[in-house]
Amino acid sequence: MRSKCRCPAGLDDRSAYEEVALDAMLYSARLKETVALGNSAVIVAMARLISDVFEADGKLLICGNGGSAADAQHLATELTIRYRASVQRPALPAIALTTDSSALTAGANDLGYDEVFRRLVEAYGRQGDVVLGLSTSGNSKSVLYALDYARKHGMRTLALLGGDGGALKGLADLSIVVPHSGSADRVQECHITLGHVIIDLVERMMGYAIGCNNQQKEQGYADQTD
Repeated sequence: MRSKCRCPAGLDDRSAYEEVALDAMLYSARLKETVALGNSAVIVAMARLISDVFEADGKLLICGNGGSAADAQHLATELTIRYRASVQRPALPAIALTTDSSALTAGANDLGYDEVFRRLVEAYGRQGDVVLGLSTSGNSKSVLYALDYARKHGMRTLALLGGDGGALKGLADLSIVVPHSGSADRVQECHITLGHVIIDLVERMMGYAIGCNNQQKEQGYADQTD
């Protein structure tokens, strides 16, 4: 049998765990504040670009690896299905390039994994579309190759990154860097928040969400969906 942890922060030491939880949550909050204060104009510019692409009958392609793949799917779903129940609008054309296991495994097997998203951008992307890449390191080659192909074929490129931005920072038309290194978790938390804010702005820019009702204002965006 596995012995119980008897270290100073063992299972019987609630205060130590509470301190870990508090430190993690507060650091995450401060990191979001830093990103918000330094990138509000870029956030708006990203939303404007995406809304302009949608208005022109273009589409958004999103890619990332691991947790960023899950974020790509999360954001694409909120655009195609809905973000908030209070906003009634048509589906918006967003595709997560991370969802087709047959395409991903065939691409990895036949072309090499670094090529999988590039190949899918080749398949689905058209001039005037926009490709959003998520990478917590800023150096994911599969994302980099996808954005490089997009730029060379008349598509616009966006990136949500971490660390110092890596190679992708200089490749995307617009990028936001979460200044955290050493782990992906805090970066991913900022990325999904950024994605949600961008979707909210896109809906507003396209005239679907003009404002909140009084109850929402009082509750601070209390509207919920699945």
